[in-house]
Amino acid sequence: SSAGALSQLSRRVRGVMARRLFQPKRIPVAILQAYFLITLCGAWMWAFGMFWTFMVLELPKDLGPYSQMSSLSMFMHRAFPMRETNDTAFEFKIDHVLIMAIVVAVLLMSWQPTRNEILSKADKETIKAKRKIKPKK
Repeated sequence: SSAGALSQLSRRVRGVMARRLFQPKRIPVAILQAYFLITLCGAWMWAFGMFWTFMVLELPKDLGPYSQMSSLSMFMHRAFPMRETNDTAFEFKIDHVLIMAIVVAVLLMSWQPTRNEILSKADKETIKAKRKIKPKK
């Protein structure tokens, strides 16, 4: 029964209070984390733009008119085309930075543990604690 499982859960996690999902004290920290992630993604896009410009535009110029593009240059030219600038520069907007920051934030989040996972973790911890207490013969 679910009532029995809840009482069993409360007995196993004595003294541990559940964390609230929303805590007003965490708002400043969350805002700082969001700005840091946006800054980090903006720096990443800028560095990627510089790398793209070097690989797609500058390297073939340096190798001469009769050379072929390297395989990485060809991949970057095909995978990340810049049709808006006619392949003369890598440009991105704040939309791209925000989208990347959202994707990175979602990738960094973790699933909340289920009741069963919490119970099994508590079981493992009690077994581990009993092993430490048990005297060796």
